[in-house]
Amino acid sequence: MSKRRKYQIKTTIHEGAFAVSGENTLQQKDVNTIKNIIEIEIKALNSWVLDNGGIIGHVKGFLSANNHSVMISSTGDEVYCHTNESAGSVNEDVQVSLVLIVFNVSQLGLEEQLIAIFDRFEDY
Repeated sequence: MSKRRKYQIKTTIHEGAFAVSGENTLQQKDVNTIKNIIEIEIKALNSWVLDNGGIIGHVKGFLSANNHSVMISSTGDEVYCHTNESAGSVNEDVQVSLVLIVFNVSQLGLEEQLIAIFDRFEDY
């Protein structure tokens, strides 16, 4: 199975920007660790976009597990997180959904960046 299919990568054009989205369910992971990885990866994405002459429109992420949810957002500078959580297991199945809305970069390059973020979760 290709990674585009595994991560359900979809690309549309949104107000002149590429909007690349994907999602995956991670088995038995810690939501806070996933949140920290996404924060690091979004900061790296922001640098990649700037280095390639692009402009971040918006980057959004949503994590959900049985007892946790996290909304992650960036418009190119800081990465903001809002967490709702209640007591629960540290290791849970975590649904990760991400969307990158970026102007003036290649579609393939942006898709590859999103795939690399999802690949990072497999490494931990």
